[in-house]
Amino acid sequence: MGQLDLLWEYQNLDLALDKYDKMRKNSPLRNKLIELKNYLVQQQEHLMKLNEEAEKKNHILNRINHEYEDILKAFKSDFDKVEGGQVRSVKQLEEMQKAAVELKKKLAKKEEEIKGLLNDIQALSGKLEEIRVCMVKAKKEYSDTKAEYDSEVAKIQKEYQEVKEQRSELRNKLDPELIKRYNRLKKSRGTAIVMVEQSCCGGCNMSLAALVIERLKKGDDIIECENCGRILYWANKTDADAKSAV
Repeated sequence: MGQLDLLWEYQNLDLALDKYDKMRKNSPLRNKLIELKNYLVQQQEHLMKLNEEAEKKNHILNRINHEYEDILKAFKSDFDKVEGGQVRSVKQLEEMQKAAVELKKKLAKKEEEIKGLLNDIQALSGKLEEIRVCMVKAKKEYSDTKAEYDSEVAKIQKEYQEVKEQRSELRNKLDPELIKRYNRLKKSRGTAIVMVEQSCCGGCNMSLAALVIERLKKGDDIIECENCGRILYWANKTDADAKSAV
């Protein structure tokens, strides 16, 4: 087997390794894991924001409750003064009645604020519980998907390693300079060596001169396509040589 035959086989193994890499990266299970992870991160952030909001609402509720209690105490204090006969004049009584009206308004306002805050806190609690339930389900799904993906990757990795070992064996048989040339072409063209098909370059489909075809049939010379620069490979060279010998 000549250098070009070895190089062709080497490229096939190289492409197989690339295929395994793509299988890992483009696996539906991997994409699902990424989606689940992003979802969990987003929900965690949402959960933190709702918790912060709930805490703020609770602080406000506590403050308003204290204010409500203070107003209630003031109202009760004035009421006790009237009931205890501590009011000495009509003017003082009128002032206390006026103050009582204002205190009632304040109490009513605080009651509305407290009612609104309690409704907000209850709604937030419902949202928080809903998110927690969804996160528990998502975490379970992530765990199950991860186990399935790990199993898939293990199988791919085993096959990948086997092909990689075969490629390493071939590499040891190839001229180091040819490998360098191959790597440069692969980097710039995607494929370094292409099969000649119907007298045309298998890479760019340019028609090849009859002289180039003859050279390819006869030997193991490294001949590049004049158009795309890829190394040309005549797959039927061995059969052609056998026929010529007959």
